[in-house]
Amino acid sequence: MAGFASMIGMALGSAAMPAAAQALPPAPEQLAPVTVSGDRHGDYKVDRGSSPKLTAPLLDTPQTITIIPQTVIKEQGARSLTDVLRNTPGISFNAGENGFSTSTNNFSLRGFDTSGSIFIDGSRDSGSYTRDMFNVDRVEVFKGPAADNGRGTPGGYINIVTKSPERRNFAAGDIAFGFDEYGTEWRKRATVDVNRMITDQTAARLNVMLEDSGVPGRDVAKDKSFGVAPSLAFGLGTDFRAFLSYEYVKQDDRPDWGVPGAMVKGLRTFNPTTRGADRDNFYGLKSDYDRTDYQALLARFEFDVADNVTISNQTRWARVDRDARYTVPTGYTQATRQVSTQMQFYERVNSTVTNLTNVAVDFKTGALDHTLSAGLELTREWSDGRRFPTNNPGSTSIFDPDDGRFGAFSPSAAERNKVRVDTAALYAYDTVKLGPQWELTGGLRLEWYRVKIDSRTAAGASTGGLDGYDESKLSLGGKLGVVYKPVENGSLYAAFAVAALPPGSYLSNPDISRTGDNAFPGFVNGAKGITSYNYEIGVKWNFFNGRLSTNAALFRTDKTGVPISGRDVGETVDSLKGYGRQTVQGIEVGVAGEITPEWKVFGGFALMDSKRKHSAYLDEVRRRANHGDYGSVSRTDGDELAFTPQFTGSLWTTYRFPFGLTVGGGVQHVGASWLGRPDDALRIIPNGAFGKLPAYTLFHAMLAYEVTENITVRLNVDNIFNKQYAVSTNWNGSRATLGAPRTFMITTGFRF
Repeated sequence: MAGFASMIGMALGSAAMPAAAQALPPAPEQLAPVTVSGDRHGDYKVDRGSSPKLTAPLLDTPQTITIIPQTVIKEQGARSLTDVLRNTPGISFNAGENGFSTSTNNFSLRGFDTSGSIFIDGSRDSGSYTRDMFNVDRVEVFKGPAADNGRGTPGGYINIVTKSPERRNFAAGDIAFGFDEYGTEWRKRATVDVNRMITDQTAARLNVMLEDSGVPGRDVAKDKSFGVAPSLAFGLGTDFRAFLSYEYVKQDDRPDWGVPGAMVKGLRTFNPTTRGADRDNFYGLKSDYDRTDYQALLARFEFDVADNVTISNQTRWARVDRDARYTVPTGYTQATRQVSTQMQFYERVNSTVTNLTNVAVDFKTGALDHTLSAGLELTREWSDGRRFPTNNPGSTSIFDPDDGRFGAFSPSAAERNKVRVDTAALYAYDTVKLGPQWELTGGLRLEWYRVKIDSRTAAGASTGGLDGYDESKLSLGGKLGVVYKPVENGSLYAAFAVAALPPGSYLSNPDISRTGDNAFPGFVNGAKGITSYNYEIGVKWNFFNGRLSTNAALFRTDKTGVPISGRDVGETVDSLKGYGRQTVQGIEVGVAGEITPEWKVFGGFALMDSKRKHSAYLDEVRRRANHGDYGSVSRTDGDELAFTPQFTGSLWTTYRFPFGLTVGGGVQHVGASWLGRPDDALRIIPNGAFGKLPAYTLFHAMLAYEVTENITVRLNVDNIFNKQYAVSTNWNGSRATLGAPRTFMITTGFRF
């Protein structure tokens, strides 16, 4: 608690700074801003995306985009990216596939794995780790393969917008304590956000986070982290602006990798003899660990060459060093009431450096108005990973697990791989106003991509087909949309987009802790790249003088060129046999903003229908390669994608009374989905072979009271009805990650 006391003292000291540093008027909006504070006025509705590649406001952008603002993040007490993403329709989680245990860091968007398509301030962020929200202004979720940032995954991509200095003075922070009914360790977390004007044009900002928490409803597991993020801004309100920032996060957790699937009612693996086992039982080891050191440096410069021309350049470097040992439940034996377990390891360093140069121009050609954004992107990503043999730490009782049954264990690495990915891209996007009611938005991205792999055993011998792999590709992607505006506050649109995912996009995968050929899910030697197409028609409409935004869209995404390997008669080694297709289509609806100045809403839902498409021959060779996957099933053509629920939806709403009390609450529903291998896996599991991940519905509540003008106390009660549910499982349901039980979080927030 000493560290916590220091944090609280720091917060109060910052808050007590002289009142002479009162808030200055906000800076005038710059062309294509990179960061806009989402909670300056408690907004749920955001009008523009942060990327300079977006050449129109969200209302007139022909694409489904969900932006989760800082206000919603704070009100819900969300601490990680996973917590935040539960607010977007079409999201689903699985507990790690292809042998990779990634827990809820592994997620899909509209049925397609998207956990490798995460960007921070527009730059790709590689690595599988928990992304904390203490230095985040908002999270932007772009749906569909738009190819905006290259290596376009079919479901879309996530962009995290970090906080930056502003032209006003404030000191803000939260001190939170959380608990549940299972006696697990208290959650303790403090954050501080201080912004100070140094001169009228220069500002500094500091964000700090300290956490020492148990995991709700899970004994022994813990989350312990520290983060600091200083930033400077020069030239605010002038034609030339510079932003410099650094972020460091250290996490030292004891990871929880779930419970046997036999404990989860609704899973096919459920066994009634497990009744009586406490839901907080921890089947790992107290010597398990998950340690991450994350660092990032950013320098961004913006220059208004003229009233209608802005040039920007951003360089971002990031390094993620993660080292973990975790113990995973692998099965349950009814006769002995024992849980079998396996010890797994993760050790990988991911580094990324990106330079983005962009020119934004407003101009006319005859009677046509243009908003053009063009640029050059240069990125280098490299990683160094080691593979360790798994270990058997022994079985333990389902009812009384022994977390001390096995001590410290540090085996020697068996293999090591190094991966380097270089990309260079040119792009141009333009919005053309064809008249008072018609707009055309589109653009192209030309990208050169090269990947090199060195994969060897500890003794230096080659591990197989990927050692010495070196391939480069040139791809072209883009989008085109037409917008019709019958009124100023509404838009109807139709859009088409195409994106390429070249072979060897390994650093986009959720977890590459292993080496050799099996370290790269979905890789088939000799396969061509994947191309995804998105078709969308929709409507966006603002109500109540622009305070409330709504959107609805019909969409269809086709992922083509999906490689399928297998064996013909007499063959003993898998090889490329052909290509399949995966399709997801449906409807998505969203709402964000104010119904009245006191009543705010944020939410949406998605209905999705997914299908695999491939020939009978491809099922035949795939079945011959892994007969146990298919069982008695001979055809999987027409099957739904794994971990792709047909219905997902959430709603968060608050109402503020005139005497300072705010009442809020939310509901989240995730429909049932088939267990199996995800869209980027080589193995195909028929629907029904291992049953379904059961649907669940959760209800949450919030009460906040403004004790003074500057201090607010908030109570969050999540999962009000204490529903026991699995948020994810592995591919066959032998283990499951439980969602949090009914939890309580008391937060004291201040802002001066």
